[in-house]
Amino acid sequence: MRAGARTAAAMALALGVMPSALFGQAEECEFDPSNSASEASEAMQDLAEATGADSLAAFTEAWAALEDDLDSDNAVVFLMGAQVQMGLDDFARAAEMLDRFDELADPECLVHGENQRYNGWVRLYNRGVNAYNGGDTENAVASFVLANNLRPDMRTYSMAGTLQGQMGDVEGAIETYQTALATDMPETDAEQLRDAVGSLGDLLVAAGRADEAVAAFDEYLANNPEDVVIRIRYAGVLADQGQTDESAAIYSEILGRTDLSYDQWLEVGVGLYNAQNFEDASTAFGNARQDNPYNKEAMENYVNASTQAGRPGPVVALADTLTTWYPYDQLAYQLHYSALGRADMNDQAMEVMSAEQDLPLSFTFAQMASGGGGRYVVQVNFTARSASGTIQIPFEFLDASGQVVTTHTQTFDAGSGNFVFEVMSGVPLAGFRYGTIGG
Repeated sequence: MRAGARTAAAMALALGVMPSALFGQAEECEFDPSNSASEASEAMQDLAEATGADSLAAFTEAWAALEDDLDSDNAVVFLMGAQVQMGLDDFARAAEMLDRFDELADPECLVHGENQRYNGWVRLYNRGVNAYNGGDTENAVASFVLANNLRPDMRTYSMAGTLQGQMGDVEGAIETYQTALATDMPETDAEQLRDAVGSLGDLLVAAGRADEAVAAFDEYLANNPEDVVIRIRYAGVLADQGQTDESAAIYSEILGRTDLSYDQWLEVGVGLYNAQNFEDASTAFGNARQDNPYNKEAMENYVNASTQAGRPGPVVALADTLTTWYPYDQLAYQLHYSALGRADMNDQAMEVMSAEQDLPLSFTFAQMASGGGGRYVVQVNFTARSASGTIQIPFEFLDASGQVVTTHTQTFDAGSGNFVFEVMSGVPLAGFRYGTIGG
């Protein structure tokens, strides 16, 4: 079992579409008149109230009005054409229209094309999220790829790469991340860039291309030498490559620090665990728990590393807490059973194994991620055993002191295989737990 297994942040954060910029709205931007664009605009006048076939008919009529003018050099024709093609659900053609618009438009008018790209990107982002949450991973990837063609954004690159990796398309995921890192995206923040570099390195190692992973980390660390998260990944690859002295020096320096955050200690622990340095991994995960003792992943990793390090005694009680707080979690039972067994508490270990086998549901993944602005996303993947029909499970959400600050009861179908929901909190959430069916 490898510690710290990560998945994509739960994909449930719908984005809003900006109001379309009105042609000529900016005082300094003026488009040349176009009869075809005027006809297309008139065909789409009542779109706000149209649905289904009426919308399709309006967009089809608008496109017919524009087609004879597509060999012109009038920028507004292509801006309108992009809007129409998005309405016709042809985002690849819309991207072509906007590329042509960018070639023809005056600089002061380019903002209108940028608005169109952003609005199209949002629609594709949300489509990808909905496809993923509905279990359609292939269409989710396709939507994120289209979104990047329209408007490159690290969020959709990362989502596409993550899902490609989950589908087993490692080479495709590598190419996605390499393209993302080679693309100029000024809005990318430090965390998004770090995640992309780390994911690329992990994929390259998995593909047997560790030398390329080292090169990717080297290039990144040259500009971000204090990034502990990537340094620990770098040390792990160096260890795998037999460069143990260099790797050990990095681990030693980082373990001696007192200024690391929960997330950084978590990454340090994962790197040490994957290097099979379980004792130091346990120390790192213990440090992470000091910052957030109610985080599910921190509890799991601390129990796991301590057990592997031959120190199960101190974490047996915590392992019991895991199965109490997460009564359907497959991993919680595995960790509890392992800790008891390593502590020579074999009768209790067999009781835990028996209890796990009798569960009506088995949660194979259950995590909470922050979506910013007080919004938190919980994602659960599960297998139904004896459970059937409609199920209700209560969730409680804890603050840093361990107090319950909000609750949520999730209703789902036993055959769905997964569910995602959001909660809002006025105070930062430190962790969550859930009860039993109908509890």
